[in-house]
Amino acid sequence: MNITLEERQGVRRDLGLLVGLGLLCRLFFLLAMPRVLDTADAIHYVETAQHLATGDFFGYDPKIPVLYPLLAAAAHLLIPDLEWACRMVSFVASVLVVAPLYLLARDLFGRRPAQMGALTAAIWPWLADYGCRVSTEATAVWWWFLGVWLLARALRGGRWATLGAPVAFFALHLTRPEGLFILLCAPVAGLLLCCGDERRARWRLVPFGVICGGLLLLNAVYVRALTGNVTANYRVGFILEEFDLLRFAHTSLQTLTDVFPVMLGPVLFLFLGVGLFHRGVESPDSSLKTPDFRLERYLLVFVLAQWAVSLFVLSPAPRYLMAPLMALALWSARGMVVVSRQAAAVRWGRVLRWAPVGAMVGMMAVHTAVTVGSEHLGRRPREPREYKTAGLWMKEHLDPGLVFCRKPQIGYYAGMPSTGPALEDTVAEAVVRAQCAGARYFVVDERYTASDAPALRPLLDPSQAPPALRLLQGFAPYPESRVVVYELAQGPARATPGP
Repeated sequence: MNITLEERQGVRRDLGLLVGLGLLCRLFFLLAMPRVLDTADAIHYVETAQHLATGDFFGYDPKIPVLYPLLAAAAHLLIPDLEWACRMVSFVASVLVVAPLYLLARDLFGRRPAQMGALTAAIWPWLADYGCRVSTEATAVWWWFLGVWLLARALRGGRWATLGAPVAFFALHLTRPEGLFILLCAPVAGLLLCCGDERRARWRLVPFGVICGGLLLLNAVYVRALTGNVTANYRVGFILEEFDLLRFAHTSLQTLTDVFPVMLGPVLFLFLGVGLFHRGVESPDSSLKTPDFRLERYLLVFVLAQWAVSLFVLSPAPRYLMAPLMALALWSARGMVVVSRQAAAVRWGRVLRWAPVGAMVGMMAVHTAVTVGSEHLGRRPREPREYKTAGLWMKEHLDPGLVFCRKPQIGYYAGMPSTGPALEDTVAEAVVRAQCAGARYFVVDERYTASDAPALRPLLDPSQAPPALRLLQGFAPYPESRVVVYELAQGPARATPGP
């Protein structure tokens, strides 16, 4: 894998331009779209980062993978607001992932497909959006591609990558629950990559396994001190407890027939077939080379492994498949380059050769305009910004107390603990449940309460509230985003909620 000085300079130039483009794209999303915590997990990440920032390494929820909050706690040394410190970890990872993705694609297909694949990742609005969120996805994808690229380099004689590969996969394990299984899959993929190489190539897996084993052992000791149990992955047990075969089958079908084609879109999905099945077309300058079949097979093992472990989450959400989708887009990038080169030989070739990249960039531009534009057209925003509005009002105007609400973001922004209703609760049952919990405030919202617990929807109209609820304030900053804050009358000390 030795390259000339001129090629090395070309790589540096490409990386500088493409990473810079990714940075600009993510800065645009960061500035154009107001941000709030949009999931319950986001609150857990911030709270865990708060524990770690104060030096409490044994008092956080052990179901939360530690690395992302730990990086946020480190960023908090420079960024006073912890929520923004978490967001900046995602931001940096989302920008940097362009680099290993480019280098992996260059080894696979040559310079031109690598440029096209990295360009796709740099301007993909979905990736840019997640790069501005409090979530682990962007960070996990960074470790995923870095580990896959470094292990391939290590097995083909890159000595400096021998240490980096196990560290990257271990970091993935500490970032997402499924990271452990990707780490365990790495030796299998490595053996397939080594098939046909000299025998000593397989022995390069030994230091990888030894270093990974040592890191996992140290982590097991830490987890025992944290939880009292010796386990390589504390959260996996909770995921398996909720396993449902029917939902597993539904998730499998949905991801395969809906998520993959929809998230790749018509352009990337069209050129994916060309990149996968069209062989040859090697250029004299090696900017497009015959695909490295063993390296393709190696990468596809990771794609399939990530898809398989994501199914156990029992949700066809695209964010669980971010790494496989980006990997498949590399074959789409090769397909665009192949079609572009072949188009150059026909009439109007000079124009047509730009059609593939033009179609991809145009599609990304349309999605960017729709994603960002919808936030400024008076419609309900994608993120629950009304939760922050209501929570901050409560923090400023109300005394602290337990908040009874469907989602915890309102309590988080109010600086108060929260609990919630059962989805099947009637209004009377929810009031009793809140009284039994000792709640002081009862909050209903139109975004989630009205859809998840429809029996509570009438409470969005204060005139239909029972006497136990006293209206404090209502908010309707966007369409279909009402939030109503009530004060809860205290009920009987031994009251029990309905079934």
